[in-house]
Amino acid sequence: MNSHNAKPEPTTNVKSTSEELKNTSPPKKLLLKHPWLWFVGLLVIPLGVGIFGYFQLIYIGYVPKIEPEKPIEVVSEKENTPAANISNPTPLWLMLAIALSCASGCWVIYRILKLPQRI
Repeated sequence: MNSHNAKPEPTTNVKSTSEELKNTSPPKKLLLKHPWLWFVGLLVIPLGVGIFGYFQLIYIGYVPKIEPEKPIEVVSEKENTPAANISNPTPLWLMLAIALSCASGCWVIYRILKLPQRI
């Protein structure tokens, strides 16, 4: 009957997953088949960098052993001086300065927390 009015059906090219895998590169194939390799790779990279950095930091290289030189013996006379006061207590003004700065910091934080909330 009306064959010239009939529209042809659109053809769709549906590729199966096996055909898609054939057209991709080998690393991409591997990652598409095994997606857990992404996570393993992302874990291995920082661990490898950390281990490499650690061993580079602790490596000291070749250090030849050097025999210590014999010290020169020097005879000196000790002067008889009274022993200085070894105990050095913390000065009072320093403790007051620390206490005042802590108190002023607490007061500033208190004032900031007491401001009305802006919404």
